[in-house]
Amino acid sequence: MGYKARDLTVYINNINIIDKISFDFPSGSYVSIIGPNGAGKTTLLKTLAGLLNYKGSLSINNQNVKELFKNSNNFNCAYVPQIIGIPEGMSLIEYIFLGRNSFTNWFLSENKKDYDIVEEALNKLNLRSKKNQLVKSLSGGEMQRATLARALAQQANLLLLDEPTSSLDFARTQDFYKLITNLNKDLKLTIFLSTHDINSISRYSEYVIALKGGKNVFSGHINEILNEVFLSELYETKLKKIITEDGYSLFF
Repeated sequence: MGYKARDLTVYINNINIIDKISFDFPSGSYVSIIGPNGAGKTTLLKTLAGLLNYKGSLSINNQNVKELFKNSNNFNCAYVPQIIGIPEGMSLIEYIFLGRNSFTNWFLSENKKDYDIVEEALNKLNLRSKKNQLVKSLSGGEMQRATLARALAQQANLLLLDEPTSSLDFARTQDFYKLITNLNKDLKLTIFLSTHDINSISRYSEYVIALKGGKNVFSGHINEILNEVFLSELYETKLKKIITEDGYSLFF
């Protein structure tokens, strides 16, 4: 059971964005996707979300992705893009309830189970005190937690995050990584996350996919690529590495 790709290839407007990449990760993994700008990170996330056509094979728990999202009522994917649409005039709790849309019909109101699930999501993300606040008024860190709460309300099996910390300061970035690491461990939630933050993922992530020019340079355990030579070649710049007092790699 897991997430497998073989010769995964994606064209957009007849341009080859992803070229024959392969990977194999167990369910419940925390996978970071790294690489320079234009490497294909966002395209890979959208493909995993079932939003793009592809060639080759892509399966989740031994089911073809194309068929899985069409037919399965037991699998939910939450995709959070780089730019999050913030609805006008909507409270936080209403925003979290959007995660329940796939479980309710348009002509039926939410039931007690829906309310319980939403309240639990708010509690897990420490947002209960903000639930009646307008989404528009949330800070960047609170908005990121709101998107995670919505994913929990959706009861997602797979969480796809596209550069989720790009607008956060250092402290909020570390809080965010700790939070999703806890969700990964506590809920066995599979996470694929694209990022340029090598120093944070070296501390929190278990697996990595390294892309360059749409090609898979590496996929596997992150410890195998935490060295100056590999990362300097990947980003085409000279990087130095030190080991922190608590044993983590730090690149600069």
